Amino acid sequence: MVPAVTSSVTDAVKLGYADLVEPDNLYDTPSWHEIDEAIGIAKPFTVLTLPEAGSARATAAAWGLIVGEDAFWPFLRADSVLSMFLEERGLPGADAPAGTLSGLMPSAYLGALRAGTTRLLLRPGLTGAPARQAIRELLDEAEEMARGAGLNSIGCLYLPTECELERDALIEAGYTEFGPALHVAIMPVTSFDEFLRAMKAHRRANVRRHRRLVAASGVTIGREPLTPSLSDEMLPLEAQLYQKYEHVSHPTEMARIVHAGVMRAHGERAIVVTARSPDGVLRGYSAFIHRGETLYSRDCGFDYPWQGRLPLYLETNYYSAVELAEEIGARQIHYSYGSDETKVEYGCELHPRMTYIKAFRPSLAAQLAELAGLVRDREPPAQAGRASSVRQ
Repeated sequence: MVPAVTSSVTDAVKLGYADLVEPDNLYDTPSWHEIDEAIGIAKPFTVLTLPEAGSARATAAAWGLIVGEDAFWPFLRADSVLSMFLEERGLPGADAPAGTLSGLMPSAYLGALRAGTTRLLLRPGLTGAPARQAIRELLDEAEEMARGAGLNSIGCLYLPTECELERDALIEAGYTEFGPALHVAIMPVTSFDEFLRAMKAHRRANVRRHRRLVAASGVTIGREPLTPSLSDEMLPLEAQLYQKYEHVSHPTEMARIVHAGVMRAHGERAIVVTARSPDGVLRGYSAFIHRGETLYSRDCGFDYPWQGRLPLYLETNYYSAVELAEEIGARQIHYSYGSDETKVEYGCELHPRMTYIKAFRPSLAAQLAELAGLVRDREPPAQAGRASSVRQ
């Protein structure tokens, strides 16, 4: 096999990248990578393996980013992701071997930027020894690129636990495993009635009460296509959400670029569930993209001072979303990560994601291995059982 590295996903498409993306996979599509390349959050690259020189039928590929020490988004930084993981496990970063976390940057990030899933893509139908070889050569080429760029580490930070072949290849290539680092929430959908029946009686009563409150307030719940004018209404509400959860600032211009890219690439499949007050003002929204049998939950935002205790988040993000999925024939809603307990209460299944990091300096690699051992020693028994069972 022959490795190849491109600086844009457009060039990777010419080598067969798009053929490796499954029909329901939104965040690994070339159109989505083009959006993430346009926002300029970090320097992109795509690594591929080809069956022979001159071929345009890649056997494996991974889009990624070169993440500098000044990168602001914590979920693509190896040091920040590991620090958050350690805190969750009761092992603060300060307890880690000196310099381990800061020494990981700058780093190469392998996989999609969005929604907590970083896959290594394989050509459909490729299995067994050829698949293992393609993934291993992909990892070797990515590492060579990262070392050549003067980076300190490389990571595949949110790999699905069911990707056994890829997980084994990462371990064999010298990556250290941590996790689960987070869980992606996915809600199976059949009908709104089934959504209610799956709940406990008190939860069903709450849903009905919430919907009565929204109706009594005069708020109109609607579905609108994403347009430039609607985007202008949405951005200030998303900024309020960022402020509520104590983000330093809202990346408004980046969000505007994302909305424009979504409009171009997805058109009428970009659907916004809106909540408008009687005067027509947008007071809350949850945005979705329909791809295949999956409805992807995207950004959301709310006018918190105006809504008070009105459950607009639950209405737009869950209740109306389930009705939307049922009507368009989507079989699941992909909710990304965060707020695990709430999502489980409303019918989501949690899918664990594992973190793999390889430090290039031998001393730093040894410290990572030591840190992984400390985590295993402190991991709660229930968590340890869940992590190990997905390997069986």
